[in-house]
Amino acid sequence: MSSLFSDCIAAPVLDYEVKYNCKVRYFPNNQIKITCFSKPIFNPLKAEKQGTEPKHQESLKEYDPETGEMAYKFVEGKTIWSPFENKFVPITMMKEPEEKRIRYDNMKRAIDKAFEIGLCNEFQYFITLTLDKTKIDRYDPEKIYKKLRVWLSNMVQRHQMDYILFPEYHKPEPGQTERAIHFHMLANANTLKLSDSGKKTKNGQTIYNLLGWKYGFSTVIKLDGRSAIVKYVTKYITKGNAKIFGKFYLSGGRTLKREVAAEFLNIDYASFDGQEYEIPAAGMRVKYKTFDLDWGETADEKEGFPHES
Repeated sequence: MSSLFSDCIAAPVLDYEVKYNCKVRYFPNNQIKITCFSKPIFNPLKAEKQGTEPKHQESLKEYDPETGEMAYKFVEGKTIWSPFENKFVPITMMKEPEEKRIRYDNMKRAIDKAFEIGLCNEFQYFITLTLDKTKIDRYDPEKIYKKLRVWLSNMVQRHQMDYILFPEYHKPEPGQTERAIHFHMLANANTLKLSDSGKKTKNGQTIYNLLGWKYGFSTVIKLDGRSAIVKYVTKYITKGNAKIFGKFYLSGGRTLKREVAAEFLNIDYASFDGQEYEIPAAGMRVKYKTFDLDWGETADEKEGFPHES
């Protein structure tokens, strides 16, 4: 028995035992979202094959000063590991149409992630922040970003704030070539200092001002629900399609949740009933489906609401 057990431990792990084609996400609002690929691509254990990587592989990542992160450098003639083909493949420079598609895919992933962060955190406030031209150059992303990061860090330290923030360009005024920047934010905080602005929303909600914002004007609305406001706010990612600070959004906080509970499975792709999309560059397909535990299938699929890519 011990010999057999040892043999089992030493036996090579099959690919389907560490990779999965289906991810089931459980959201706090009684929703279940299922993503199913035609190939197993999810690798939750981060398992790696031994002995398959070519020796002396040059690093394919370099520091990106815009984002402050390591990113792949796309250089003609080099190779990169393809999780879809399970091998190293040559990198080729993207043509214009494909660049646009890649950019859309990146934006879609950002929308999906922002939506997930929004739903798995019970945000208390919807905040809009504008910039006063007498206090800061509201057209200069670099100067604004430096001030913004310091302010956000202070809010996390002093008020235990969790947040997800979306930068957005103002509509240009007639004759202007530059566009000012403002922000929309979902936030939680223990001790935000608010003052009644004397105004109300169309729904009769009190509009507050945030006393801690010193670079311009602010409005704060206390939230009474999550899903509707998250859908409303995430649309700001798609309005301008711009990475103003090198990212579609900023997020942070000591207790911010970034992922909902998830389960990984291997299921029969052909028999899974969901909205299907083709991924030509990867040679695969993907299906999505959303369920509400109280109401059955949701209308998100019909409305084209963003899903995980």
